[in-house]
Amino acid sequence: MNDGVVWFMPFEETLIVWLQQLGAGTLLQTVLIMLNNFFSFLGEEIICIGIMGFVYWGLDKKRGERIGAAIMLSTVSIGMLKNIFSRVRPWAASQDIELLREVDGFSFPSGHSANCTALYPTTAYEFRKQKWLRWAAVLVPLLCGLSRCYVGAHWPTDVIVGLCVGLAAFAAVEFGMARLKNRYVFYLALIVVGAAGILYCRTNDYYDSFGLLVGFVLGRWFEEKYTRFENTASPAVALLRTVVGGGLFLAVSSLIKLAIGGIFPAGTQGYLLMRSVRYALTVFLLVGVYPYAFRLEKKLFRKGSAD
Repeated sequence: MNDGVVWFMPFEETLIVWLQQLGAGTLLQTVLIMLNNFFSFLGEEIICIGIMGFVYWGLDKKRGERIGAAIMLSTVSIGMLKNIFSRVRPWAASQDIELLREVDGFSFPSGHSANCTALYPTTAYEFRKQKWLRWAAVLVPLLCGLSRCYVGAHWPTDVIVGLCVGLAAFAAVEFGMARLKNRYVFYLALIVVGAAGILYCRTNDYYDSFGLLVGFVLGRWFEEKYTRFENTASPAVALLRTVVGGGLFLAVSSLIKLAIGGIFPAGTQGYLLMRSVRYALTVFLLVGVYPYAFRLEKKLFRKGSAD
């Protein structure tokens, strides 16, 4: 993006240029571009939803909730911080830096780095008997953060602060919220503080993440009160629930966008608020209502066995 403030330390530009020139014009450069795009992908929304959904819908909804809470806290915090600092991305600030992966919005801090550091350490902590997850909790955020510099999307200081935000979200959920008698006090405080962003945030990422947070909290409340679905011991069933849930996320979000997307002109405050409404409704339906469908599984599988 062209608006925003250009500020960076000299070493940051030098480091990114050096990274992008490694193996210039050779097969090594092609491999590095592919690897770094892959590591960046590990911090994107679809991966976060997939892992959280697999745990929440499939394995253990309480653990899945804590993973989701860490991600929500991280994304809302990043959206608010980006609108405060309004930092221009490296590729837009320096003619010597190329953009190797599509991005938009402001640069500081790195949302991908924060997402990784909220997602993978929280998952590893929730399933701490699985020792291999500990390695993923350390390596994936570091590799994702480095990749964001390589592809020209973030400055090194974006990544460092993003990692810190993600770690703070992990700690707040696992050593704060998880120990409260009423975790909805934590959620209410998070929503109230997060709502302050409406006063000054003007980017899609904040309004999307705030909507996700509200829908997530309301969905968990609805599920506990009314849906009360059961998790499954079958990895295949857990995977099926996740695939269907992911498809529904895309479908429901698109349908709601068609229904309310044209009410306000793009870029206006009304348009941004409608984005929050859209994502809140989508996540509420998937977290709170969609699990009603799991009650049909036993009937379907029993019928299939009888046939």
